[in-house]
Amino acid sequence: MIQFPNSIKEFDLSALKSDAESIKYLITNLNNGMMYSGSHLLYERGVFPDGYWHSSRNSEFINLFYGMKPMLKYEIIDSGDHAEMKNLERDFHKKEDVMNNPLFYNLANAGGAYVIPVRGEFCKHVVQKIKDGEFRTKNPERVEDLNKLNKLQVRFEVKPVGEIVNKMKEKGDASNAEPVLVWEVNEGTIGDGNRTLEAATKAKIPLVNTNNIPESFIKEHDINEDEMVRIGQLLNPVPEIEKDPTDDETIIKTLLKYNRDHGTPFNSPSNKEYISDLGLSHQKATYLIGKAEEIKEDEDMEKIGKTVIRYEDGVDDPIIKKEVDKLEDDHTIVITGSAGAGMRLFANTIDAMEKKPNWQRLICKPYYGTDKNRKKWEGYYSINAKTKKRTKVEGYKDDYERRLSYIISLEPENSNGIPRSYSIDKMPHLQDEIT
Repeated sequence: MIQFPNSIKEFDLSALKSDAESIKYLITNLNNGMMYSGSHLLYERGVFPDGYWHSSRNSEFINLFYGMKPMLKYEIIDSGDHAEMKNLERDFHKKEDVMNNPLFYNLANAGGAYVIPVRGEFCKHVVQKIKDGEFRTKNPERVEDLNKLNKLQVRFEVKPVGEIVNKMKEKGDASNAEPVLVWEVNEGTIGDGNRTLEAATKAKIPLVNTNNIPESFIKEHDINEDEMVRIGQLLNPVPEIEKDPTDDETIIKTLLKYNRDHGTPFNSPSNKEYISDLGLSHQKATYLIGKAEEIKEDEDMEKIGKTVIRYEDGVDDPIIKKEVDKLEDDHTIVITGSAGAGMRLFANTIDAMEKKPNWQRLICKPYYGTDKNRKKWEGYYSINAKTKKRTKVEGYKDDYERRLSYIISLEPENSNGIPRSYSIDKMPHLQDEIT
C-alpha cells in the first residue's frame, strides 16, 4: 500500500470520485500558507495515492516536500475527466497568476487540455442583464438603418415570419416583438432579432425596439463572437409575439464548431451545460452529442460557420429569377422549385417540355430552403447505432433523374436532329453566419 510522504501532515481526499480519471490538487505549507497547485492523470481510475505527488521544479518546494518534516497539507480539490481537470488547473493558474504570485511555489502557469470557447455562466449573466432592460435604448431605432448592419445568424435555419408580420400589422407597431440585439462592433452587428427586422420590413413598420451592447462593455469583458452567438441563442423572444427556440441543427452545428475551432470534446461538461442552458433534457443532450459525433465521422463539415438561405418568395425570389434568366434561352429549359416536392418538380418538367417541344438542353436547379429539404433531395446516410454500418437512403434527386432519363430516351433528339442533354444542379443553399 502506498503511503503519504512524511512531509504530508494533513490530507483531504473527500473530493476523489470513484470513477475519476484525473484530479486537481493543492499542496499547502501549513507554516507560511504558501501553495503548489497542479493536476494529475491517475494511474487507475478513482485510486489515490498512486505514487505520483507533483511535478514541481522549484528547489525550495522540492526540499520541503522530500525533507521528511511534517508541515504540508495535501488536498484533492476536484476530480473527474482529465481534460476538465487540466482546464480547471489552467483557469485557476490564470486567475491567481501563480507564476508571479508570491503565495505560490509554481514556476509557470499551466495550459489547459482544450479551450472552452464560451463562458457559459457569464453569457447567462449578460442575458439576464438584457432581460432586465439594462441595455434597452431609450427610443426605438429605424428599421432601414438596422437593415444596413452586419447580421449574425444565431440559428442554422430561420423560420418564416408571416405570423409575426400579421401581429405587427394588427398592433400597428413592433412594441410586442422581440427587441433587436445590436453589438456595437464592426460598425454595428445584429446579434438577435433578425426575424423582428424581417417582419417589420414586410409589415412596413419603420421603428423597432433595440438592446444595444456598447463597445466599452464588449472590450471590458473580452466578449468573443462565439459568446455573442451563445447569448443570441439563450435569449427568449417575447411570448406574446412568437417564440422560435434554438433548433437541433443549430446546436449540432455549434458543437461541431467548438470541436473544430477549439478542440472541445463533444461530450465535455461545458457542451452539456450549453445544451442544458437551452432548456433541453439530459437525454436530448446525449442524442445531439451523438449526432454531432456522427457528422464529424462522416466529415460533413460544410455547415460550420454557415446558415441556410431561405427563399421566402419561392420561384419568384430575386436570386432564383436572376439565375433562371441567366440560363434560359430558346433552346434551354430551366426547372426550379422546392427540392422537398420531388413529384411536383418532375410534373413541372413535363409541362415545360410540352411548352418548348424543340428543346435542346434542360437544367434542373431546385432550391432547398431548409436543411430537411436538402436531405430529402440529395439523400443521406443512415448509421446503425449498434453495428455502425452506413446505409445510403436515396433522395428525390435519384427518382427525378431516373424518370427524366427514361423520358429523354423515348425522344433523344429534337426536330433538328440535335441530341438532347440535361444537368441537375441546385440553387445556393448556405451563406455565411455574418451577412
